[in-house]
Amino acid sequence: MNAYLQLLGVETLAVHLRQQVASATAIAEFLQTIPHVHAVHYSGLALAGDGHAALQSASQNELVRRDFPRDVGGVLSFEVDGGREQVARILDGTHVFAYVPNIGDARSLIVDPARITHREVPPQFRRMSGVGDNLIRLSIGLEDTADLIADLEQAIHGAY
Repeated sequence: MNAYLQLLGVETLAVHLRQQVASATAIAEFLQTIPHVHAVHYSGLALAGDGHAALQSASQNELVRRDFPRDVGGVLSFEVDGGREQVARILDGTHVFAYVPNIGDARSLIVDPARITHREVPPQFRRMSGVGDNLIRLSIGLEDTADLIADLEQAIHGAY
């Protein structure tokens, strides 16, 4: 029965992926305009073709274009001013995003890797690998892109 249900989901996987990538790209571009966000990490910006790719290294953009010519997925992360307190306020301030440490769900998910997925890693090693206390990870689902952006905007604004 599980295999049957999984095959049903595979039939619409391409449609879901296109929606997730389009939303993730729009959200990454939006986050780059927020003053309290000082870094956005999303390989899809290299494929956006609107000048944002220059913000990443040329060699990384070349790898993305070569290895992912169409889509890169719906997971991105961003760094905010401050630390755990501001991140906690942002996470608590969202209403559309679910606080779940999974990825690839139909729902959009938000998590702070330093406290959840990397909690056992000593702080100095987390920072060396790019997982600071100010990092937020998003896994974009199938909700309306405008709703996701509005949710992030009000949560970030409310945190500062």
